[in-house]
Amino acid sequence: MTMQNATDVLRQEHQTIKGALGFAEKIAAKINRGEEMPPDGVQKLMEFIRLFVEQCHHSKEEKILFPLLERKGIPADGGPLGVMLMEHDRARNLIEEMSSAATGGTDRDSAKRWMQAAWNYSDLMHDHFYKEEEMLFRMADRVLSQEEQAAVAGEFKRLESEKIGEGKHDQLRAMMEEMIAGNP
Repeated sequence: MTMQNATDVLRQEHQTIKGALGFAEKIAAKINRGEEMPPDGVQKLMEFIRLFVEQCHHSKEEKILFPLLERKGIPADGGPLGVMLMEHDRARNLIEEMSSAATGGTDRDSAKRWMQAAWNYSDLMHDHFYKEEEMLFRMADRVLSQEEQAAVAGEFKRLESEKIGEGKHDQLRAMMEEMIAGNP
């Protein structure tokens, strides 16, 4: 059995999240055309973002991978890790804006606020993922041994269970895939 690289786990999650970003962009485009914000689709999307992206994905990076990379000599302050952390903070602010707008109801102002925050979030995350995949993860692949990669991937699994419960990560991925297939 081949050991899974931690960076491959994160890259796979990026693909799932990119699908969710596309879903958010479709909802935003509908709102932009004057259509109503679909409350059920937005609620499920926000659940996915809060649990899958924020609680799991970003936590894996911030609590497990980034500290290890810093110990391996990749600088945090003023370096690539610092940029990633700053972008995670910006993403949290946008998630908060989206959540706030989503709980404001389906009125036009709330929908437009959600739409703008969703587009900003999607733009930020696409750019962020590019930097992680093309720069940071490549650095990680160079400085981490196969054993370290496998150990970190195991820690990721443990973190998922602690943060959101056993099996919930896969349920969220399946929910998102189903929503994408059905369109907003």
